[in-house]
Amino acid sequence: MTSLILGDQAFLPDRETIAWAVEELPRYGSLVLALEDEAWYVQVAKIEGADHYLMEHRAGRADRHVWAIARSGADLARALWGFAVRNEGWMAGFDWEPLEFDEETGWARLPDHHPMSGRSGLTMDGFETLPAISDEDYEDGVR
Repeated sequence: MTSLILGDQAFLPDRETIAWAVEELPRYGSLVLALEDEAWYVQVAKIEGADHYLMEHRAGRADRHVWAIARSGADLARALWGFAVRNEGWMAGFDWEPLEFDEETGWARLPDHHPMSGRSGLTMDGFETLPAISDEDYEDGVR
């Protein structure tokens, strides 16, 4: 069964619940829409000061983890509903990019333009701004 998790609450997703959750994102910080196998999910956070949203999708494994920006709440709600009902075209209309993960730590290596990177200049509603770290600090495991 697909679950929509917003804050510490879980819901059975339908179109109306997904639309409501998208509207509530600035208040809660993030949401997760997960299939029965929790390694298949979409997680979302709102970019502060814009009607844009960061989406990350994992299709079972770290090497199948991608991210994209939804440029409106309507586009985001459409994609989330498509994922929830397993519509094969749910990812269409977004510029998906792969995320790479460090094999030793399991942490994502965020490109500079990724909204959660401290180097992007963006902040996410409900999240503290992450400090930029040097490549040397990253390699030393300091976060």
